[in-house]
Amino acid sequence: MARNGKPTRNKILEESKALILQNGFAGTSIDQILEKTSLTKGAFFYHFKTKNDLAKALIEEFIRMDLLLMEETLNDTHELKDQPHDRLLKFIQLFIDMFTGLSVPHPGCLYASYINESNLFDEEIKKNISDTILIWRDTMELLLNNILEQHDMVMNEDLHSLADTFTVIFEGSFILSKSVNEPDLTAKQLKHFKNYIQLLFIPKM
Repeated sequence: MARNGKPTRNKILEESKALILQNGFAGTSIDQILEKTSLTKGAFFYHFKTKNDLAKALIEEFIRMDLLLMEETLNDTHELKDQPHDRLLKFIQLFIDMFTGLSVPHPGCLYASYINESNLFDEEIKKNISDTILIWRDTMELLLNNILEQHDMVMNEDLHSLADTFTVIFEGSFILSKSVNEPDLTAKQLKHFKNYIQLLFIPKM
């Protein structure tokens, strides 16, 4: 019976992701990955022929999990689809809950790690990252526009730009949180965003 190599592959992906978030892609060697995983070179190259193959598999898995998280959070707020303002507030709150109580700063995001070293990656990888970030933008913009069916804004906002704020908070707060060693910083920034969304919209008269 053939051995199931999935646990080994997943171990390589998980340990590689941690190393890249800490040291960058260029600063992470295959030898470091082997040391963290306690695997042989043969075992590594059985799953990934080159380091670039590993990079592609890593970002594909990261994107898959990222979009799955979005879908699950949308599903968890679906019961409020007829109350779009409350739905978006709950959507944000679910992420606040996710980042509350961390004992160490969040390790970061592979999107930022890859883009910071974009010269190391091919156009397909960069496009996959861009496409995923745009999916987040479109999703947030849809949630915001749904609110306008029942609410007015207390000030004129560009919802297209506002939709990006959610992603910008994550990318910026991950860096700042590690820089100042404040694990709860991301949750706090999301609370500010939630408060702003709460105050921005008022029910139509």
